[in-house]
Amino acid sequence: TGRSTGAVATGEKVRRSATSSGKRVTLELGGKNAALFLNDLSAQAMVNGILEAGYLNQGQICAAAERFYLPQEKLDTVMTLLRQRLSEIVPGSPLDEKTVMGPLANQVQLEKVLHLIQIAREEGDTIVYGGETLPGEGYFLQPTEVKVRSKNSTLMHEETFGPVCSFIGYQNEKEALSHINASPFGLAASVWSENMSKALRYAEDIDAGMVWVNMHTFLDPAVPFGGMKGSGIGREFGSAFIDDYTELKSVMVRY
Repeated sequence: TGRSTGAVATGEKVRRSATSSGKRVTLELGGKNAALFLNDLSAQAMVNGILEAGYLNQGQICAAAERFYLPQEKLDTVMTLLRQRLSEIVPGSPLDEKTVMGPLANQVQLEKVLHLIQIAREEGDTIVYGGETLPGEGYFLQPTEVKVRSKNSTLMHEETFGPVCSFIGYQNEKEALSHINASPFGLAASVWSENMSKALRYAEDIDAGMVWVNMHTFLDPAVPFGGMKGSGIGREFGSAFIDDYTELKSVMVRY
């Protein structure tokens, strides 16, 4: 069994190579993970969830949320509150105990994220906060909050792998669910609500290998990790991990 973590194009090359030699393969590829916030939550609770789901580790987690679906009637209020919270975050050295947000991994990644932010500007999306680098050494970028023009905006489809969260309002929850599932990726998602039964129903309907309720990016070695659609093949962790890396054998005996 082979294993690869990387971009979709690289994963496809690995898959073809493995298939041609009869090997199985486990692939962890791209994603454009979504977070759905239901209307029963307060605006402040939504902000807390957004910070957890989208900005942890500068967004440099494959399962981090980048697309955020909020009730239209609360969208502007939530984004205003979030802007205030983001303005209090000053990226700095991870060696400083006061730092809550560090740099991006390298220059290439920083330039990629800045390029996608520039595309957002050109497409008419609104940069509510951030979008700029910080002076001094290091690949530091302000945490960035974007109100997209439409569900077709590039930032709703292209993975940034950085501290860039894109927001769109919805009129009804089924509409939001349809938009979430329209993505070619299906790695992870989260549903946030005080109504647990409703949240679990939506979690079941989302096309993703992992769905959290009222949390995001939490991992347990006993629970399978992996995606569907363009986000990969196979699973890590849990019994599924063992199945992918072992062969079944049947032994039959006559007494």
